[in-house]
Amino acid sequence: MESTRTKVVEILRRGESTIDELTQVLDLAPATVRRHLDILQRDGFVGVRPVRRETGRPHYVFSLTDLAEDLLPHHYMRLTSRLIEAMASLEPGDTAGRSGREVAALLFERLAEGLARTYGSRVSGVSLAERLDQAVAALAEEGLTFEVVPKDEGAYLLLGSECPCRLVTDVPAGLCRHDESLLSRLLDADVRPAPDLAEGCAYLVRRRGGG
Repeated sequence: MESTRTKVVEILRRGESTIDELTQVLDLAPATVRRHLDILQRDGFVGVRPVRRETGRPHYVFSLTDLAEDLLPHHYMRLTSRLIEAMASLEPGDTAGRSGREVAALLFERLAEGLARTYGSRVSGVSLAERLDQAVAALAEEGLTFEVVPKDEGAYLLLGSECPCRLVTDVPAGLCRHDESLLSRLLDADVRPAPDLAEGCAYLVRRRGGG
């Protein structure tokens, strides 16, 4: 699939969006976004529904169909293998007195540490923008997908999807501290949750020291 349409699918995976919202994220002209949506609708990957407003004509929101799930890469076997390795490394004292969710949190902590060791040497850019590109490319190999959205004053939003820790821990949606720790180490940057973005895992990334 063309890369722009892949990005559209990845954005819609986090929830419904209007053309205006997609235009802002993709930094493309509305007509270009509309053309990609038309192709995705034609192929059965995207649906649309009208939303009525108090005044004026209704506007339209777009969402993925079940068929679109086959378009996105899944690397759960790779992550499962890493989690099994982390589980095998646990000692009796690591699990004593811990609840199941606490043990799961420990496993994800070990997973984050392992990923940081594996990919740390590949994230060596001088600028934060370079390191973000390198980290996102590396983590995509593990099925951890992130979208980078530039913000003001050298800051970036890092928007993730398919975060596995949200399925088994008590961490609220969008606040996976294990991802936060992993990203901080890989990027050598200040990484903080963006809790106002409820869909997926969202982080605000700045150079250390705020500069």
